[in-house]
Amino acid sequence: MMDQLEGSMLTRCKLPLWLGLLLLLAVVGLLVPLIYFAVRANSKACVDGLQAQECQEHNRHLQRQLDQASREKEAEAATCNRTVVTLRESLKKEQAQVAKFQGELKILNQTLKDALADVERLRRQNENSSESNASSCSSFLFVVIAVLVLNAPLT
Repeated sequence: MMDQLEGSMLTRCKLPLWLGLLLLLAVVGLLVPLIYFAVRANSKACVDGLQAQECQEHNRHLQRQLDQASREKEAEAATCNRTVVTLRESLKKEQAQVAKFQGELKILNQTLKDALADVERLRRQNENSSESNASSCSSFLFVVIAVLVLNAPLT
């Protein structure tokens, strides 16, 4: 009886032949395009295309970095240019002050020469008039004081 039961269950569980063929046809129909697309996805052209996309993305990233570095360098250059302009202006002012001080120094040197010439003239007059030693000492003190006074503004 068991055998009959098993046999009858097997016949009941069996799919109709047409349904099995239809399922087999559907599986093969889906498997063929799947294999085709898998082969195409792993083909050299597709792999190269993916690599090209990766390279393009990497190139875009590098270009953005380059652009940012370029902007930073331009900003640094602008700062340097402003500094150069400021330094040139300061140099011109310093040169003008040096020229002014040189002119004042020439005037002071000429005044000193004139004072020394006056002292020398007075000393000769004193020698000629045979005055005492005290007046030549006072002439010498006058020269020392004149030199000190004229040199004081320079330091």
